[in-house]
Amino acid sequence: MTESAIEFRKICKSYGEFHVVRDIDLKVGPSEFLALLGPSGCGKSTILKMIAGIEDPTSGEIYVDGELVNYKMPRERHVAMVFQNYALYPHMTVAQNIAYPLTTPQKPRPSKAEQKERMERAADIVNISDQLEKKPSALSGGQRQRVALARAIIREPSVFLMDEPLSNLDALLRDTMRHQLIDLHRRVGKATVYVTHDQLEAMTMADRIVVLNNGIIQQIGSPQDIFSKPANLFVAGFVGNPRMNLIEGVSLDDGLVRIGNTTLKSNSRMTTQAKVTVGLRPTDSIAPGAGNDINAIVQSVEFTGADNLVNLRCDDSFDLNLRRPNTEKIAVGDRLKFGFEP
Repeated sequence: MTESAIEFRKICKSYGEFHVVRDIDLKVGPSEFLALLGPSGCGKSTILKMIAGIEDPTSGEIYVDGELVNYKMPRERHVAMVFQNYALYPHMTVAQNIAYPLTTPQKPRPSKAEQKERMERAADIVNISDQLEKKPSALSGGQRQRVALARAIIREPSVFLMDEPLSNLDALLRDTMRHQLIDLHRRVGKATVYVTHDQLEAMTMADRIVVLNNGIIQQIGSPQDIFSKPANLFVAGFVGNPRMNLIEGVSLDDGLVRIGNTTLKSNSRMTTQAKVTVGLRPTDSIAPGAGNDINAIVQSVEFTGADNLVNLRCDDSFDLNLRRPNTEKIAVGDRLKFGFEP
């Protein structure tokens, strides 16, 4: 087995003067679940299409299982793609949709018996065996998505490519399908590249996350690293719900930072009198008394279920959002005192 299921070497994609993807160097392990995360237009779907052969790179090389695929047709690349809109054939039954990749011209072409056996095995993997005689119009959104997954599985690819496959589902079904996709990946054990703009999907499903913006990789790391050690302001502001509080300040002596009328202690080494940006996660506040105490007045409270999202005016100089347990009775106009770890 090769070291990487997919490898990008200096991949760029441009349309005239418009650069969609720039200098992408990336490796995906043989059984890794990799999420491409970023806002709309950041280039993540274009990367997926270049792997599949739907788009050609402007420059650079793409390898699948150690083999250069730049000049190979999509069907020759040993990849299978699951689209956002499922792309099922409405006039075919579920069984026919699943088996379709085996009926296209290929050498050697599986026998009818083998096609049926592989179709039934793929349907069983995604728990759709009881719907094989139905047409797609008779299925729910989640069932259609499982048919699309089975159609990808039946090809027995080296790599699965998924382009926001859950975005058309309602919130409850999306949560169920997310767990099913994780289970499916564990059972199939193939490399998966998953495109999403939903950070919850990326954080809960992926072994590693690639954060993209304007066609440039901002950070690659585990979900824990992306959340706890953001590489730059874009990653810090994009990953996390609610968003990290980012406040402009000035560094002082001995690791102190001044934001508005408040002085905080930091463990970071900084040049004195330099402009800095202080990042404070809404979930990271601690009880006062351990230093870095902040006095604030509650400006608004949003009930979100298990907790409240509280907007505060701090020391009459800057605003903060905090997430607090819903067991705390907090009302607009209340005065709070809390701290942050250095």
